[in-house]
Amino acid sequence: MPTSSFQALFIASFLVQAISSSLQGNISVCLLPPDEGPCKAIIPHYYYDRYTQTCQEFFYGGCDGNANRFSSLEDCEKFCWKIKKVPKSCRMNADEGTCRGYFKRYAFNMKTMKCEQFVYGGCYGNENNFRDEASCLDFCSPKRNSPSFCYSPKDEGSCSASVSRYYFNIESKTCEEFVYTGCGGNSNNFIKIEDCNSVCKKGMKKPRTRNPKGLRNRKQRMQS
Repeated sequence: MPTSSFQALFIASFLVQAISSSLQGNISVCLLPPDEGPCKAIIPHYYYDRYTQTCQEFFYGGCDGNANRFSSLEDCEKFCWKIKKVPKSCRMNADEGTCRGYFKRYAFNMKTMKCEQFVYGGCYGNENNFRDEASCLDFCSPKRNSPSFCYSPKDEGSCSASVSRYYFNIESKTCEEFVYTGCGGNSNNFIKIEDCNSVCKKGMKKPRTRNPKGLRNRKQRMQS
């Protein structure tokens, strides 16, 4: 192959990587669908799945595609953990349905993290469909502040060492000890239990809500 062709290929590859790196500075790339590209290579990569809210493996073809593509599970989890957890129905795109009515409704937008108005036709569609903005926000607004990797299952890794580590157990909502084999695994892996508690457990606590002033006064009158 002529030298000029090598140079052109190198420049094109550099530009694709530069554009991809630039796009990955924007967390909204985590909401893009997986795109293996038009080439035929079989390269294991990871993408953030907005519907399961976890990082999943897919095979990249080697060219083009989009920026929701990471070379390791750890890179994907570290970059996309800021995507807030929301109920499954709120992750769907707004769907006007197949009928021809005209009803103003609200749907939660994962990219803006806001409830936005759309026109519903009156039948079918999906569950991301609310009569008013307040109902949409009450149901869909993220209520947990923990990184998404705190919800990853315990993963001992793939090597043969025996290292004491801690992970956040989503079922018990506590940090628990496990044996890490030294390589692989996921980001739900802490050297100290204090770090695990600080990152994952504190984020699970719901903020205290104050009693409305009228309710507090009414309770005081009932007690007197």
